[in-house]
Amino acid sequence: MSKIKTLVTLFRGKDWGADLHSEVPPEIDLTFLEPGQTLSDHLDGVEVLYGVIAEKDLPKAEALRWVQLNSTGADSMMYPAFLDSGIQLTCLGGAITGTVAEHALTMLFALARNLHLQRDLQHEKKWQVVCGCEISGMTLGILGFGRIGRAIASRARGFDMDIIAVDPYPTEKPDFVRALWGVDRLPDLLQQSNAVICAVPKTPSTYRMISADQLNMMPRGSFIVNIARGGVIDEDALVEAVRSGQIAGAGIDVTDVEPCPADSPLWDEPGILLTPHSAGFSKDLKEKKIGWFIGNLKRYVAGEPLQGLVDTSQGF
Repeated sequence: MSKIKTLVTLFRGKDWGADLHSEVPPEIDLTFLEPGQTLSDHLDGVEVLYGVIAEKDLPKAEALRWVQLNSTGADSMMYPAFLDSGIQLTCLGGAITGTVAEHALTMLFALARNLHLQRDLQHEKKWQVVCGCEISGMTLGILGFGRIGRAIASRARGFDMDIIAVDPYPTEKPDFVRALWGVDRLPDLLQQSNAVICAVPKTPSTYRMISADQLNMMPRGSFIVNIARGGVIDEDALVEAVRSGQIAGAGIDVTDVEPCPADSPLWDEPGILLTPHSAGFSKDLKEKKIGWFIGNLKRYVAGEPLQGLVDTSQGF
């Protein structure tokens, strides 16, 4: 019986190490795309792909049955030819959920306590207090209550925050969340929240979900954090809201254009804390991603449902 040809495009064999290699099911023929090699030249017979395949290369992948993404977002694969292909698509799902949730709350707490401004004063050698807000008792609105949104909420409850959330497909509400609404209640969430964290996937319906009108619905002096995708928040409207004081501080991990252009006002605005799409990174990230993939390989071989399966009709 022939083995399942599996091509990994984003890691090298040395990244796996002996322990991880030993976990790969014997039914898998594991190969790696080496530096300088072109994906389109190595798709013959590939049934499983770790990485992204461009629309121009898809016709060459006649044997492809499953694509494992290297991210939680699936927007890179939402082109018509792939959507019509019937190929299974999985994202990293829970592999980086906790890391992203912790990054989101870290940004919020840093902004609320004005640590970013204190850091600037440190560089100027100024011993000067910049008062921050008390986190306990804040109302935290979470936009998108999937894996990451729920992880944010479960961590925020330890800080005695009042938590509300909206989601396109609201499911069972945890006890520690006061309210879970559909997105039609977004205005209510914004009006009640001292802080908002965006954790929605990138879809046509979430583009510019937060623009000037939505920012102005929030209580003056509120905070907002985006660890979702660039484009969920209108960047020009955000900068204006921060400059006017409507928004006291914004944490941005994702931007419309990445890397963030050098002439973007996001870089220099004191009230904006900018990180380079790094929310999912941690010291053991590579091993966690590989371990997640190996777990899915075992399920694939056994004919079991894959973890992190993307509903391509919804885009997440």
